[in-house]
Amino acid sequence: MKARHLLFLLGGALPLVNSESSPKDLALRMLASIEQRNQTTLDPGKSTGYIQLALFWQALSVATEPLPVSPANDELRRALDASLASTIPAFTNITRDAELPLDRLSLASDMVSWTLRAGNNTTQATEYLSTISALNASLALQPRNANGGLWYYNNVNNLTAYRNLSYLDGMYSYPPFVTILPQLNDSYANFSALESALQQIQILYDICVLPSGLLVHGYDATKAHKWANATTGASPEVWGRSLAWYSLGILNTLEAASWVPALKSSEAYATLKTLFQKVMYAQVQAAERSKARTGVPGVWQVVDKPGDAGNFVEASSSFMTVNTLLRGVRMELLDDKNDDCPEGVVSVATEIYKSVSAEYLITHANGSLSLNGTSSVASLSPQNVSYDYYITRPVELDSLIGTSAFALASWEVGLLGA
Repeated sequence: MKARHLLFLLGGALPLVNSESSPKDLALRMLASIEQRNQTTLDPGKSTGYIQLALFWQALSVATEPLPVSPANDELRRALDASLASTIPAFTNITRDAELPLDRLSLASDMVSWTLRAGNNTTQATEYLSTISALNASLALQPRNANGGLWYYNNVNNLTAYRNLSYLDGMYSYPPFVTILPQLNDSYANFSALESALQQIQILYDICVLPSGLLVHGYDATKAHKWANATTGASPEVWGRSLAWYSLGILNTLEAASWVPALKSSEAYATLKTLFQKVMYAQVQAAERSKARTGVPGVWQVVDKPGDAGNFVEASSSFMTVNTLLRGVRMELLDDKNDDCPEGVVSVATEIYKSVSAEYLITHANGSLSLNGTSSVASLSPQNVSYDYYITRPVELDSLIGTSAFALASWEVGLLGA
């Protein structure tokens, strides 16, 4: 870890951003700006509090290369620990944990990842092991649909609105967690973990996929909501961020599985890799259609309706997609150029990055960074989740989802020139 990186992350001076700033520097400056805005600890009062902090931790851990822990980066270890430790009080009751969205498991995955790299004998790891165990136990209480699909949110205070709903969003959290958990210690040994992850991803794919290869937000297994397709129960629109969560979750699952040779050579891994390719190449094609129709290659709030009245390029889904595409190529899970993507995955992803950064990235006089253009949360709980519902969601400045996604994308773009 370079000393100047620690200064960025721990409140030191932020140099001005200029046209010479590299994507890696932008990633570090955005992470520093997040820290300076005091957004690095859990806000359980926010509906997206769990998943957005998990994405921040993923960005922080990737962009600063903090692990394995050494005396040279003790300050960074404290910053990371403070972020994760702030979540522990939220998970003290297994029954109540099961009443939280699946998002809670994304933080559990972060804790497992941290413990694997930092070592099980640290004080922090001891605290995390207890929380990981509680969150794992809460999965036994997670309701499932008749087809085996997990409910996204067992909201006991509003079951009418949430029961039997499965969202793409939940795949950022559940599959990576069950895949990485058995690597923690023998008590979690489960050779069917990757198959369990694949099952949930596949159920959503089979119900939500459109002829374009894009996926709608989720489904109602009982078709009780007015928006549910009479045949499949699928929701009507392709929401950019739900598809981005789903895609990134698949990639994180494949990465976790790749650390275990037996999993990487398994049939489940091969199946999941093929599904990942279908999902990502469809998104590259969507970006190419957007550029052809509107001149803009970004990911739109409603992905398959670029340029329609009220629709807009959404920041968080754009940057999450950039990260997933470029990491997919770097990990040799995606081919840069093929019949589905003749322009090249890397070319399309970098074009999205440049276009959306130019539109939404804000530089302040002290060199800190802000990001506009991130949609607030969208849910399937209302009876009306039409096109108008998505395009009228409020847009937030400095949403932790958007800024963390920008940091992830910037770091990955920076690796292209490494």
